[in-house]
Amino acid sequence: MLGWLARHRAVLPALLLGLGWSTAAFAVPIVTWDLANATGQQAAVLSTSAGVSASVIDEVGVSQWTSTAQNGFVAATGWSASATTFDPGRYYQFSVTAGAGLEVSYETLDVALFRGIWGGGHGAQMWDLHASTDAFVSADVSLGTLDISAAAADTQTSFVGHDISAVGTQTGTVTFRLYGYDQTRPGDYSGLGNDDGTWLIFGTGLDPVVGGTIAAAGGASVPEPAGSLLALSGLLGLFVVGRGRVRAARMPRSDRVRAARMPRLEASAPTSR
Repeated sequence: MLGWLARHRAVLPALLLGLGWSTAAFAVPIVTWDLANATGQQAAVLSTSAGVSASVIDEVGVSQWTSTAQNGFVAATGWSASATTFDPGRYYQFSVTAGAGLEVSYETLDVALFRGIWGGGHGAQMWDLHASTDAFVSADVSLGTLDISAAAADTQTSFVGHDISAVGTQTGTVTFRLYGYDQTRPGDYSGLGNDDGTWLIFGTGLDPVVGGTIAAAGGASVPEPAGSLLALSGLLGLFVVGRGRVRAARMPRSDRVRAARMPRLEASAPTSR
């Protein structure tokens, strides 16, 4: 293998390409929000991929949960009472921004939702997800409805891998809105959950995640640095060692013997005084 690499130096660029040095984009969680530590009002950004930024998850047009004594959720009341249509002025909002020279291909959203039920009424149990590339001035992409009407009271329902590919590949900022509606009892709260079940929310929640791929704008990919550098170092190391062994193999036998003995002869040679 080492000799082959030394004899076929021209294939090294192709090998590097095959390892993803310059052409393979990588799939990653683009943004993760820290819902586990949210105390009812906002969810801060927990992590982002390199070159990407994001906003907090916050509510607009509704009344947020006021106590900060518990964590693992954001919740609000005052959602639309309509069973079929959301109010465009009431929503949770968050945004993702690709850095300069980058583009994001949007693929999935992971999120968990819950609703309160009290006295025969309930909080918002229908949620429409939308996205926009111009902060909803004119662009508005519908990304489907998340229905939690079959869930028990205060029970988290997880949606993992919800398809958001209709957003496409975008530079700049994409703004997402989650519109809640079908609230039948004023005062019942509903929202996003990642509670461990030690409070009033049951079931299994999760931190919201937007997933996809990141690439350099215009189609050139952004390789994963650590893996690519490791692959490059390993190949260059094999190449250098292989060349040395090939050269040694081509030396006349007498020269190889002389080279092998040289360190010992030098060590035993008398020192001039």
